[in-house]
Amino acid sequence: MKQAVSATWGGIALSLCASTVTAMHLNPNGLGQVLVYPYYTVNGGYTTFVTITNSTTIGKAIKVRLLEGYNGRDVQDFNLYLSPHDYWVGAVIDAGNGGAAIFTNDASCTVPTLPTTVQTALPFTTTNFDGTGAQAKDGGPIYTTRTREGHIEIIEMGTVTSSATLDAISHAANGVPENCPSIVAAWASGGQWTLDPTKDIGPPSGGLFGNGVILNVANGTVFSYPAEAIAQFYAKDGRGEHSRPDSLTPNISSATSATADICTDDGSLSLTYSHPVDAVSAVFMADKIQNEYWTSKSIAAASEWVITYPTKRFYVDPYFAVDGARAPFDIQFTSANGGTALSPVDLDVFNREQMGPISFGGFGQPPLNLGLAYETQIVTFGQQQSYSKIVASQLVTGIYSVAPFENGWAELNLAGQYGQNHRLVAANGNVLIGQPVTGFWINQLVNGSVNGVLANYTALYRHRLHVSCARADSAPCL
Repeated sequence: MKQAVSATWGGIALSLCASTVTAMHLNPNGLGQVLVYPYYTVNGGYTTFVTITNSTTIGKAIKVRLLEGYNGRDVQDFNLYLSPHDYWVGAVIDAGNGGAAIFTNDASCTVPTLPTTVQTALPFTTTNFDGTGAQAKDGGPIYTTRTREGHIEIIEMGTVTSSATLDAISHAANGVPENCPSIVAAWASGGQWTLDPTKDIGPPSGGLFGNGVILNVANGTVFSYPAEAIAQFYAKDGRGEHSRPDSLTPNISSATSATADICTDDGSLSLTYSHPVDAVSAVFMADKIQNEYWTSKSIAAASEWVITYPTKRFYVDPYFAVDGARAPFDIQFTSANGGTALSPVDLDVFNREQMGPISFGGFGQPPLNLGLAYETQIVTFGQQQSYSKIVASQLVTGIYSVAPFENGWAELNLAGQYGQNHRLVAANGNVLIGQPVTGFWINQLVNGSVNGVLANYTALYRHRLHVSCARADSAPCL
């Protein structure tokens, strides 16, 4: 469920946007069956910490899925088993081999068992995009550097219904689970879950929440964000999929609920789709991304926007979209497109004193190749290089030279003059306009050393998303 953008009508819209009992929605309270973390990175000396909390009294089987930023191919997957009220944290670090790696000093059960030190961290894999795995090459880079940044999704696979399994994952007095090796053995050859993955696993029940923390010790900077939470991802009382640790499913397209509750400025809508992944996309749909930027030279300000398409791969990746790209996206991710899948957008920029907009059109005038090319990307303001200054991202889209004012705000139009394909049509003919997005603005100020203390400051602000719906005759849905 998305909060209305309008300040004037915000309070009224919230009262109109209550979710139905069985429809999928983004939970503004942060609890759900699925969590989406818009960004992880190990570039520029950063480490990304990921936390997952089970707020319920029931044990959970959870799929942890780390996805690279170009096309959202899996670079590390594992199963996590949380006991009631359990909490887990992992660290994504520079692997030293050009890519990323993960380790944890948390005792909760994982399959496979994750390393516990920086020195032994588990490197991310290129298998799912270099042609050596079940998925063929997708036309993007095949090197380990591709694993260095992306986003994360957490999928609840089910609840633990057996007392023996619950005892195994529950923590003893010393804080260590009773029998994690038995959980690992259950997925080994001849193990109980290899033979029957539904054994001792009941329907998902939600109640997960999480956070991402991106830390640079050398620069003295840190920024953090809450994970987006999808509630009612599964149809009421529906089963999830408890799968082996390296399975490509369940993923964010594996919803069994095909109805989504959407909150627009005019009120709430409940829309049903023939493909459940479209219902997932619907809860993230927006026609405009709005946020601020600061680039004041006097305080060495820098601003970057993280923009992630959490479902894009299911519309553009040739592994999933075998017959070509489909709306609300434009072209397939292929080598012919330079290892990208560009979606044209328009940008309006305003300053703080009512000047503007200065408009930049996708493929129009001024002559900018303005578009969002990746599944996870960075938009920078006032930077002249093709990589980002704050998070050192290599996934900078074609907006990095735009900052006609030193400080102000911007509006990224996902359904502008070249975005006619950016539409998601529901079964009743209602059309959500735009694309499924999430992300945030990162702001950094650098004051150097103040009284011998490094005085760098960072802040993070979630994007404001405008949601728009029209009928087939272009009349408003409400």
